[in-house]
Amino acid sequence: MKRISIKNSIYIYPLSLAVSLLMSCSASNDAPDTLADGSHAVKLNMRVGVSAGVVTGSRELDTWDGAQQVNDMRIYVFRCPEAKKGTSEEAYTYCIPIETEAAKKGYYSVDAFNNREPYYSAEHQNMPEQHLYTIEPYLQNGYYYQFLAIGRDDKYATKKVLTEPKFTENETKLEDARIALTEEAKNSAKLGILNTTELFSGILQDENTQEEAPVLVTEETKYFQRTLTASRNVAGLMIYVENIPAQVESNAAGDVSTVTFTPTSLSVVATGITTETLIRQKQAPADAEPLTYQTLGTIDLIPSNGWTVDATENIFKRAADAQKGWKENSYMISNFMMPTPEGKMQKSKNSAENETTFYLHYTDGKHHRYDNIRKSTTTGDKFKFPIEANHLYCLGAKSKTVNQPYDLKEYYEPVMTDVKVEIEPAFEKKHEFETE
Repeated sequence: MKRISIKNSIYIYPLSLAVSLLMSCSASNDAPDTLADGSHAVKLNMRVGVSAGVVTGSRELDTWDGAQQVNDMRIYVFRCPEAKKGTSEEAYTYCIPIETEAAKKGYYSVDAFNNREPYYSAEHQNMPEQHLYTIEPYLQNGYYYQFLAIGRDDKYATKKVLTEPKFTENETKLEDARIALTEEAKNSAKLGILNTTELFSGILQDENTQEEAPVLVTEETKYFQRTLTASRNVAGLMIYVENIPAQVESNAAGDVSTVTFTPTSLSVVATGITTETLIRQKQAPADAEPLTYQTLGTIDLIPSNGWTVDATENIFKRAADAQKGWKENSYMISNFMMPTPEGKMQKSKNSAENETTFYLHYTDGKHHRYDNIRKSTTTGDKFKFPIEANHLYCLGAKSKTVNQPYDLKEYYEPVMTDVKVEIEPAFEKKHEFETE
């Protein structure tokens, strides 16, 4: 196997591909160019890469500058009979490469992706990371072939939170391929925070039109050129706040009276969130069961976490963190999230009890305050909206050029605070929460 490393996103260049007598993609150094069933070797030079995003060395968001930290990039092969292409029976099924590097694992590994630290596009002439990767399997004539790239950031993780893809040869359809959170991750979430990690995916596209472009293998097929861009299959959440109120009023549904209390924690909660995603569609499977009222991040407002109370200003105070770039009296929590349709969302736990996607939760262990988060646009439901892949939901601003945490005291309202989120479909772009 030949590898050449260059910088940029995913392309597949020509040369030769093929499938073995067992209807699998296979090749070996001493095998003939053509097998008895007509399968022939097709050499592919793939320029594999990922779009930019936001991540840190600990697989948590800390800035919205374009970055990624993929260290496990895999390519899986699927195929569809030519006769079924364009019909109601069209389906691409999983094909296992045999007698190649991928034969033992069921996929090709692009080992050049081995990031232990974030790759920032701005530090590379605003170019995403790309690597040229060469394979030479056998592909059988009369099939359309599609290549699925899956990029992950958990190669060096002590505990992986994503399952390994389980594909069955000649059975698993590309449309049904999925990845889920592990049972351990889901069980841990019941006791604390639901953690998700980076996940990218993409399939072959035409270099010029960016349309889906599977490859038809015939006797004449010698090479082809395609783009294979992998973009995020998860959403991002970044909460960067300052001047957290040291006293708040309770507003839980069912409270007989309002109680003023000093919170010991501030959390961001999703009322509904799924634990698996369809890899190709970048959305939750129809049969996905969500977790409800799931904490995605918590700020412990206690002395051991560096906090003190300023009774005069009525805020929590904390020293600036020069290493992380956090301002005085500020803190950041972040996470990744599986895409979730709005139909999975539940009611808020405050007195309004309206269905909502996110809310902020203040508590001292006994009393509770819930501030809903709503989108800034006027179309559709303002409080209940989907969590979409490759979207960043952000309260406060943090980048290489901007450092502006969201001031919770300035926009605090005694009864209830609505936090507005502006939603855009590009992970690298700014998404703001505001309070009105």
